[in-house]
This record gives sequence, structure tokens and C-alpha cells, in this order.
Amino acid sequence: MPILKNLPARLKGGSRVNGELENTRGELILRKMSLNLKSSAFEEPGDNDEWAQANLLLDGRSPRDRNPFEDEEDENEANEERRGGSSKGSFKGTLERIRGVSPLKTLGKLGKGLRMSGRSKGTATPSPQGSTASTPTSEKKRKGRRSSEGSLLRFAGKCRESLRKESLPNGDLCSESEGGDSSSRRLSFMKMVGLGKLKKESTADHSSHEEEVVEEVVEEVKPREPLSVLEILQLVNKRDLFLADTHILELEQECSEAASSPTGGMAPDDLASPGSKDGGRRKAKDVELLYEALQKELWAVVRESLRSPTAGPNLGLVVQVLQQEEQADRDWARGEGAPPGGPRPRQLKQRWKEAVSEAADGSLPQRNEAQGGELSDYLDRVRTRVVEDLGAARRNVVPVYPEDYEPFQVYLQSYHQAVARRMQGIADGPLQITDIYSLLDWLYNIYNRDVLGTVSMTTPFNRSLLRPLLPSETVDKLELDCLNSVRGKVTTELSQVLDEEEKRWMESLHIEEYQITLARTVIQRLQVDLERSAAINRSLGSRVAQCSLNGLADFLYSFQRKVELFHEGLINMIGDNEDGYVSKTIALVNCCPPFRGFVQRCVQCDPTISEDSAKRANASLDRIVSQGVKVLSDRLYEHIRPYFDKLVKRKWLNNTETYEQIESHIKEHFKKFCRMDSPPYQVLVGEVHRRVLMEYLRSIMRGRIICTSLKMRKRMAGRLRDEGKLIKVLFKDLESSSSWLDSAIPHLSEIILLEDIPSIQMEVGMLVREFPDIRKKHVSALLNIRGMTRQTERQEILNIVKDIENSDTLTRLSRDRALFSEVPVTSEVHCVNVGLSRIALTASSCFSGLRPRRTKRAPVREAHDDML
Repeated sequence: MPILKNLPARLKGGSRVNGELENTRGELILRKMSLNLKSSAFEEPGDNDEWAQANLLLDGRSPRDRNPFEDEEDENEANEERRGGSSKGSFKGTLERIRGVSPLKTLGKLGKGLRMSGRSKGTATPSPQGSTASTPTSEKKRKGRRSSEGSLLRFAGKCRESLRKESLPNGDLCSESEGGDSSSRRLSFMKMVGLGKLKKESTADHSSHEEEVVEEVVEEVKPREPLSVLEILQLVNKRDLFLADTHILELEQECSEAASSPTGGMAPDDLASPGSKDGGRRKAKDVELLYEALQKELWAVVRESLRSPTAGPNLGLVVQVLQQEEQADRDWARGEGAPPGGPRPRQLKQRWKEAVSEAADGSLPQRNEAQGGELSDYLDRVRTRVVEDLGAARRNVVPVYPEDYEPFQVYLQSYHQAVARRMQGIADGPLQITDIYSLLDWLYNIYNRDVLGTVSMTTPFNRSLLRPLLPSETVDKLELDCLNSVRGKVTTELSQVLDEEEKRWMESLHIEEYQITLARTVIQRLQVDLERSAAINRSLGSRVAQCSLNGLADFLYSFQRKVELFHEGLINMIGDNEDGYVSKTIALVNCCPPFRGFVQRCVQCDPTISEDSAKRANASLDRIVSQGVKVLSDRLYEHIRPYFDKLVKRKWLNNTETYEQIESHIKEHFKKFCRMDSPPYQVLVGEVHRRVLMEYLRSIMRGRIICTSLKMRKRMAGRLRDEGKLIKVLFKDLESSSSWLDSAIPHLSEIILLEDIPSIQMEVGMLVREFPDIRKKHVSALLNIRGMTRQTERQEILNIVKDIENSDTLTRLSRDRALFSEVPVTSEVHCVNVGLSRIALTASSCFSGLRPRRTKRAPVREAHDDML
């Protein structure tokens, strides 16, 4: 028979063996049944495949598919044929009796037989190895961990592809020696055969103690056997994580105990076998592989829990595993003689934090998704994902963890570090200027306001634990790149723009255009940098403004030089292009107000640093405006100058045509001049206003009229007063802001009209105070016009001018209102006129003395004036 051929020789021969075989039939059946019953759903192909193949039946079926009673019957028939069929009937009877008995009762009978044998024979029962009792080593083998058809090393070698998809990594796997399993099975079977003889002694009292024996046997089967390595792996793959970790800890404890014992936890006979030498090492390797598979599932649960609406029970198992492993680490640390290089501490809590960090890094958009010039959109996606994931963590994950884990802080720091890594990668690569502004704005504003600020509204956290996204050196480099970009823009780009604009001035001279795009183009290019830098922070905005202002000052000086060359080249070559030249001049002046406003805006960012550059820029703009105003006012003056030569003559007293021509030309020119923008327009109309009055005063100071009578003085004073009012209305309509000029002509008319010396002195004093640049020669010319010949009276009036000139009040007055300083006094004709007027006045006084006196003097005075 196939099983008994491996028994020792003393058990094979003799009648004793034949007799004992009858007692061991039940044990054989139970042994085969136990072999079939022990096969579970967790078994995988292993070493026992060879055992199953060795016991295949003739019909080709596996022992698992066969009835154990059929196996026993076939075996007994084969034995009877070999022995001559002497006991064939007894075997069949025994099989028939056994078929009616349940396996549990049979197992009970076996247990009773074992107890009876122990009481009756003691240690005299022969063992399969010929000894009188079983050794402690054999008892330990019966109670050891099942191999489950080999270790993970051999299993991984045979099923590498399937386990790669599940949990275990590839590795160099070796198989257990088959000798150990084979000898264990043989030993176990022989012990059952040796003890089976006791069944005869227990047959008599079987009926009376059946129930008691069954209960005792069931109690002996209750203790749980340790799970095999593959069964633990099945628990890991099914995500029964806490139970799997418990069994891994037990297996790890067995490895530790085996390593600490001198013999490695094995009998001397086992130590001599080749298969047992590497057993402890294989077990340790199995533990490490199981921990790798366990952590893979743990961190997979951590990743999946963030996206699920609820964390589910698996995350709770993860927390239990972490706590259990922490306790194991603490126990290991408290243990005596813990090796520093051993497998402990596992530090799964720290690895959990690393797993959360990896999950955060995998969740955020990758760096290669940020295209050049589109960094703003990429950073916006990062912001949205961080806020969404942290919100999901607060809802789904944080309630599962204990408070001492600080789960939300861990998740926040993990996402913060993931964002920092992306920011560093972006900063290390080449960036356009728009991307630099986007990155700096993210670092200074968006991340703190829209990410951390939004998250803190729902869940408080400790910001002090968050390091800066980028080192200060990297941020300084980004800001320096920004400043270099601004410098390059104002030195190269703007110079090209100015050169192109200069060419267009000459090409479009025949076109009347009052606006050009130069100022708008330049300001738009600089304003982008100024606005974006100011929005990031004040320091960067100030530095960019200073850089922009320095470059703008240089640009405006170049602009001023080109404008001067433009006017110098065309001032004597206008011809038929006068209208185009005037319009182009106005267009160039119209560039100054936008430039001045931009300069002022740059100054406001940092007034102390930008003062010198602002002065240079404003000086260039003032030069451009003044030159344009001078060109336009000169053009106007060339048209109205002939008419001023006809003013303040005797014909002028009765004819208003001359002034009307002057006013008409002014209005005609201002139809174009009004296209100039303010405030340069105010400068232009003020300059024309001042120049018209100045030419008008020049005509008066020529003294071409000498009033010899009161009537003539009245007529001249009235004429001056009327035209003074017309000039005031004219320039008021032209929106002149130089209204202070309008009082000059009325004061002159009053000085000519007044009779008494004190009134004239008062009027002269008011004139000198309003126009500090007036001199004695101007007042003397007025006295000549009104026909004042007495030196005493003249001196009293002129002394008023001298006293006011020498007073301190005059020095404190502003001298910017210059009107009379450019008005010359021509006295060539004055001497003859004054002499004749004096002779006429003397003669008239003599004739008046000879006339009889009348009571009414006023009519006489009027008649005298009419005569003159």
C-alpha cells in the first residue's frame, strides 16, 4: 500500500503490524479527511502540489474530488490482495460500520483511544521513530505555523505577473526544501498509526462516553492556528488591513524570537537539514514583503479617501494600523538590547505623512502644463485644486483621524510643499516678463489671500509652520529680472518707436493732424510694468517706477532734441505746408500732458528717489511746450503786427477798423489753436493774451498822440477803455487764464483822464503795484500823452513810482507777471510834441487870463477844450 511503504522495518513485518493495521483504519480515514478539509480558499499552488500529484487516483481525479471512504476502500482491497485475502471480510465490515458513523464521532473515538492509551501504557507506546515518547521538538512542530504551500519568495517566483498587479514587488524568490514538508507529513502519519492501536481498548466504553469525548475533542481543536504568509497577503489584498497587520506583527515576533534563540528556534535535527538553514532568513524576507504590500494598500486608501464623498471604513482601518504600529515601535524601543539596525521602528506615522505629501503632489497640475506666457492660467488651476482638495480633506478625512495627528495641518503642509516645489521649478526655468509678474503676484498676494485666506475661513491652522514658497534669494532674482526688463524696454523699444515717429513727421507734413500716437504707445508699454509691479507690493512698484522714470527722462530728452530739429528744419521752409506745420506743432505739444501725468504718477510711488529724474523729464516737456507755443504765437503775430502800427493815432480815435482786424485774425487762428490740449493750450492763449496787450501798450508808449485839451483826453481815455474791454471779452471767450493783464489798459486810461494830482498819484500807485515791472519812463510817457507840462506836478507823480520801487513791499511781489518790461518807450518825437503842447498850453493860459471872469466856469472850460 502506498502509505505504509514508508514505515520503519519493524512496523512492516510480523503479525503485530497486521493486527495494528485494523486499529488504524479510522485514523487513516480521519487523516485523509483532515487533509481534504484543511484546503481553503486561500491556498495557492505550492509544494503540496507534489504531494497531491503523488496521491492521484487511477481515475485521474484529485484527492480533493474523491470521497475519503472510497480511497480507504480501494486501499484496503489492495492490501487484502497482497496478504492473500485472509481479512477481506473484516475490512469490509469495518468500512461498512465506519460509513455509518459521522466524522465527528470517529474523531471523538480517536481522542478517547488516545487518552486511554496514555493511561494504560504510559510511555510504552512505540513511536514511529522507535522511541518510547514524542520529543519536545516534535510537539513544537505539530503546533507551528502552516507553510501554506511555501513562502512568499517561492510564490512570487511562480506567479510574478499576477502578484505584480496586486501587491508584492518583484524580487529574487527561492523555494523551501521539500524534504521538510515530506518528513513532517510522514512523521505525523506514523504517530497516528502508532497511537491507533489504542482504539481496541476504548471500544468497550464507546457508547457510554461518546458525547463527553466529542466535547473534549472539540475543545482541543478550538485554538486558532497562525495564518500562513499567503493567507496574510490575502487579507492585505482584501484590505482587511488591521487584521493583516496583527498577523504580520505575530510573524515578525516569531522571527525575532527565532533570531534571539541560540538554535534559531529549531531542533538540532532541523538545523542539519539544508532547507531549514535559510528558513529564518526567508521568514524575515516574507515579513518585509508583507509590510511593503500592506503599506501599498494603506497609502492607496489614503489617496482614495480624499476623492470619495465619505472616507469609508478603510480609512479607519488605516488609523488603527498606524496606532498599532506606533505602539509596536514604542514596545520595541523599550525592549532591552534592541538592535539599532533592526526592522524597527517602522515609523508608519511618518510614512503616512510622506504618503499624504505624495498624494498632494500627484493631485496638483504638473509643471510641464504651464506654457510660456500662460503661467497665470496654470497658477489659477493650482489655486483651484488646492482649495478644493483641502475642502474635501476637511469634510471627508479629518474627522476620521485622532486630534493628536493634526490631520488638517498635515494635509495643508503637504499641499504647501507641493506648491513650493512647482514654484521653484517655474522660477528655475526661463520666464517671460508677464510670467515673472504672475509668479510674483502669486507669491505675494494670491496664495496668501485666495488660498490660505480662503482655507482659514473654514478651518484654523498654524501659519507659522509654513515656510516661504520660495527662498528670498530666488524672489530677489525674479525682481531683478523684472527691473532689467523695464530698463531694456525704455532703452531699446522706446528708442525704436521714437525713430519711426520722427520719420512719419516729415512724411505726413501735408496732412493736418492734431494728435499722434507717440505718447499713448510709450505710456502703454511702461504703464503695464508700473501697474503690475504696484499691484504686487509697494517696494517692487517703487523700484519699477524709479527705473521707468529714469528711462522716460532719457527718452523725453531725445524727444525734445528731435522736436527742436524738426522746427529748425522747417521754420524757413514752410511754403504751402503752413497748415500742416501748425497742426504738427500742436500734435507734438499734445504729447506733453500725457507724459507729464505719467511722470507725476511715477513720482508718487517714491518722491524722494524720483526727484532728480522727474525734474529732468519735466524740463524736457516744458521746453517742448514753450517751443511749440512760441512757434504758434509767432505765426499769429506775423499776421497782426501790421495792424498794431496803426493804433493810437489821430485816425484811430474815430476809427475802430484797425482793432477789428486784429480781433478777426486772432479768432481765425484760434480755430486751429483750440485743438491743443490743456494745459499747453492755457500757456498758448496766455502767451497770445500777454503779447497782444504788450503790442497794444507799445503803440501807446510811442506817444503819437498828445492831448491838448480835456475833451481830447476824454476821447482818448474812452477809446482805450472800450478796446480794453473788447480785449478782455475776447480772451475770456478764448478761455485765457491771464485775466491779470486786463487791468493794465483801464489804469492807463484813468491816468490820462484824471485832473487832480492826488488822484493821479493814487492811480499810478495801483498801476505800479499790479505791474511791478513798470518804470518811470512808462509813467512819464503817459504824462506826456495827457499834456502835463508842469515839472513840479510831474515830479510829484513820478516820485510815487520811485518810492514804490525802493520799498520792501515791491521786492516781495512776484516778478513773473512781466508786461511793461518788454515795452520800449520811444521819445524821439516826444520832445517836439511836448514842446509844442507846452507852448499851446502856455498861450492858452495867457488868453484865458485876459478874458473876463464868469460865474459858471465849467462851460468856459468846455469851450476852451473845444477850441484846443
